[in-house]
Amino acid sequence: MTLENSDYSLFTDFFEAFSHAGVEGIGSEDSILMELERVTEQNKQIFYISDVILFDILFISKGVQSMFGIKQEKVSQGFFLTTTIPEDFKRHQLARSHLISLAQKLYVQKSGTRIISTNVRARKPDGCCYNLLYQAYLTYSKLPHESVFLFLVITDISKYLKNNKGFHYYTGEDRSLFRFPDDELLKTGIIYTHTEFEILQLIEQGLSSKEIANKLFRSPYTISTHRTNILKKSGKSSITDVIRYLKESGML
Repeated sequence: MTLENSDYSLFTDFFEAFSHAGVEGIGSEDSILMELERVTEQNKQIFYISDVILFDILFISKGVQSMFGIKQEKVSQGFFLTTTIPEDFKRHQLARSHLISLAQKLYVQKSGTRIISTNVRARKPDGCCYNLLYQAYLTYSKLPHESVFLFLVITDISKYLKNNKGFHYYTGEDRSLFRFPDDELLKTGIIYTHTEFEILQLIEQGLSSKEIANKLFRSPYTISTHRTNILKKSGKSSITDVIRYLKESGML
């Protein structure tokens, strides 16, 4: 994949223009917007701005039609969640809920920024499945009006994760992670395979290893091996600690 302006400087330039001019002040012929549309199309991305407090979509790039098969004006709050495949739906929903909770905290304290980044599998308009990275940049601002704004960049990373069975998740304040995805970024945070995450969900629901084995049509030995691998990856001393951390991070 040949990339252009992958450091996201164009995104920050656009947000700076937006924060002073508002959506109405940024026309389709705006030079920054035109360059962003061109670059994101080249890089298989779309970008989106919303007012999280008012639940209002302020801007979405035209590439949404080629990526999701929907016109800009038809995109509604929660639309992207509906494209997520069932196996990743709950994880995506929890990340979205965590994002809204963080936005409310920023609004109350009237300052700050946060980043939430994760990948989920979604359905293309033709029914095929691909892997998308959602990078959410939250910021409190008094311009163009007081609120918490979401700058969301969605990138098709199917080629990056072709041989990777796990997923990436990050929540925090490290702005260096708001950049075009690479191997280092995608390995940041917690990475579990989809099977391991499913096992964690079932443990959180109160199922024993034997019950999980029956539900997933695996042997108890296989489930035990997965639990051991989960602990090694997490660096935690117990599965209970892993689940507690995932809940605090908005993943369970």
